[in-house]
Amino acid sequence: MTDKDQVLALVDKYYTEWESDPLRTESGYHYEMTYATMMEKVEKEIFQLSVGKVPKSKNTKKNSTPDSGE
Repeated sequence: MTDKDQVLALVDKYYTEWESDPLRTESGYHYEMTYATMMEKVEKEIFQLSVGKVPKSKNTKKNSTPDSGE
């Protein structure tokens, strides 16, 4: 599964959950609040997916080669 497919699956999952939440239809405030909460979760997971697995050792992070190759 490519990153794009994983992102689309995440968006579909969270959007479907948000759509089925009865709280969002109570008022405009609740609609906006639940939407913002859902988007925060989506953004966090997409960012984590794009970054990949972060090494646990602080030395591994420091010694990694930057993308520029310098």
